[in-house]
Amino acid sequence: MKKQSHTVKILIKMLKGETLISSDVFASNTNQYFGHIKDQGIELVEWNEPREGRHLKRKLNMTDENKEKAQTYLKRLQG
Repeated sequence: MKKQSHTVKILIKMLKGETLISSDVFASNTNQYFGHIKDQGIELVEWNEPREGRHLKRKLNMTDENKEKAQTYLKRLQG
């Protein structure tokens, strides 16, 4: 079984409609993974709730076009 990258795990969760924050992924610099996703033209909705700390919450903008871009990128990453 092929090991999944953090980016693949993030995309799978977002395509399921989950909201993620950088501390949800256990890596040294989690924000870089969200950056790679955005660099592919995939739109993320990002916001901060001051009472919950300084980490941005992120979710996939669930438009049909954006979901298609995310699916395409996910397939490319999975080989």
